[in-house]
Amino acid sequence: MTTILLAHGSPDPRHSSTLERLRERVAGPLADAGRGETRLVYIEHDDPRPHDLGPSLTDEVTVVPMLVTPAFHARVDVPAAVRALGAAGAPVRVAPALGGDPLLLDAVDERLVAAGHVVDQPVLLVAGGSRSGQAGQSIRTLLDAHPRAGWMTMTLAAPRAGATAGRVVVPATLAEGVLHDKVAVLAQAAGSPFVPGGLADTAAVASLVLRRALG
Repeated sequence: MTTILLAHGSPDPRHSSTLERLRERVAGPLADAGRGETRLVYIEHDDPRPHDLGPSLTDEVTVVPMLVTPAFHARVDVPAAVRALGAAGAPVRVAPALGGDPLLLDAVDERLVAAGHVVDQPVLLVAGGSRSGQAGQSIRTLLDAHPRAGWMTMTLAAPRAGATAGRVVVPATLAEGVLHDKVAVLAQAAGSPFVPGGLADTAAVASLVLRRALG
């Protein structure tokens, strides 16, 4: 049995380093639960890719998509990766992506504290966005279901005028990289506080990954 953490990948090496720390965090508990080895696999940029690992997989595989928003990658790239991972006949179970779970908001709280801010203050969560608008909608739906006073969300693709005013800006990303740095530039231009780092470096996201893998 193998657990696959299926990440997007990035040309920025900080991305894979952050996700490797997360993999190390969950690998022990998953092995103790009988879920075998935990591997990181990337859709693009980093290695290994699904087609690299698929031929060696013959036992049961659980895939956890490391995505905080659904959008294009969840609809297109994840199914393609699953086909490649099952190329040798391994039965593949796909867990839900990380998006939509309130533990992501707890992860934001952890990042706020790590950056020296207090919890329960106005926050602007910034996602990358997509042509379909699903990336921003998924976070808005999460905040609608689990409201936090003064919290808002927007995407880089569809900025909201005045959204940064009086708010701490937090990138809705698992790891540092290109998108994370674009959000940092946005915060700097607005003169707003910025919370660096990725949500994957939190106990909340580790708990969420374990929930998805064991569910």
